[in-house]
Amino acid sequence: MSNLSRFLSKIPENSFIKIEGNTLQIRNGDVHYPFRQSSDFLYLTGLSVPDMILTIYKKHMILWRDAVDEFDTIWGSDKISDEAIIQISNISDIREKNDLAKYMEKIGTLEIFDASEILIQMRLYKTPDEIEKIRKAIAITDRAFRNIESKILPGMYEYEVEALFAYEFRKSGVTEAYPTIVASGKNACTLHYTKHHSQIQKDDFLLIDAGCEYEWYASDWTRTFLIGDISPRKQSILESVERVKAFAESMLKPGIQKSDYEKQVRQSMIVELEKLGLIHSNISDIEKIEKSRIYYPHSTSHFLGLDVHDVGPRDIQIDIGMVLTIEPGIYIPEEGIGVRLEDDYLVTESGCEKLLPYENEKTFAK
Repeated sequence: MSNLSRFLSKIPENSFIKIEGNTLQIRNGDVHYPFRQSSDFLYLTGLSVPDMILTIYKKHMILWRDAVDEFDTIWGSDKISDEAIIQISNISDIREKNDLAKYMEKIGTLEIFDASEILIQMRLYKTPDEIEKIRKAIAITDRAFRNIESKILPGMYEYEVEALFAYEFRKSGVTEAYPTIVASGKNACTLHYTKHHSQIQKDDFLLIDAGCEYEWYASDWTRTFLIGDISPRKQSILESVERVKAFAESMLKPGIQKSDYEKQVRQSMIVELEKLGLIHSNISDIEKIEKSRIYYPHSTSHFLGLDVHDVGPRDIQIDIGMVLTIEPGIYIPEEGIGVRLEDDYLVTESGCEKLLPYENEKTFAK
């Protein structure tokens, strides 16, 4: 059953629903930003076409669009034919947007039913098709990391590594799911660092956070490489992050409340921060939690799907069919060290499965 069919089965019989796709955004002059469709609109229609609207009234679906004209043919656009729209969306009633106001007048004044909670609940649970798309995005990301690892050398600039990822993703026919992060040395202490102007130094950590979209479904991986020789201190920090990640993997399972899961993983991190001398053992538990946020300022997991930070409440009971990341990290600005490790996981009956390329493919799992 398609996402749209399942959605129709969940909405009230006589409701009126209006879901708008994204519009093209002007960058400057007559130049547009690259188009990315609204994830809810994609989820229901599969259409990556700008300036479209989906209405549903008494379960009858209409797609409203701008007509394709000579300007689109000459200059190029993301618009497609009605026949292509029908084939992709399986919605056969397609009308021009200019007629939408008249249609609304004809059916009378209606309160628009807010279907956002229904869509959130649907998108939280991934279908086999969605899981397969996420796995394919992961396979492409895995291949990119494998192809690039041996090319990273001291003296290179971060932007050169970023360009290698852009090349690998384009070569595979996909785009980035989010701006790639390539952070060397102290730059890794800025969580969403994207300047990429620094030169990679020997014996520094290099943190790379990269993922792509395959048919709009995202992957999200982070690896931390050592460029050169590793000191005992850096080895200890890396091993601490690995232990916390392993603990989080053991805790991510059906039935646990996400807030409880996050609390328990943070306690695991506090133990490691004490071992590293970053937190004193003689302070209160509340002080330890606050102190830990200096070196571990983000949560461990977020939902993954059509959005890299996919929809879902901050606190919810983890359930079978959800897909989340696990990404612990330790960031020590005063030492110029940042380490994060991240993979993507499907929640199963017995716990969680790390989503990797299929077993017959060599992987870059670390």
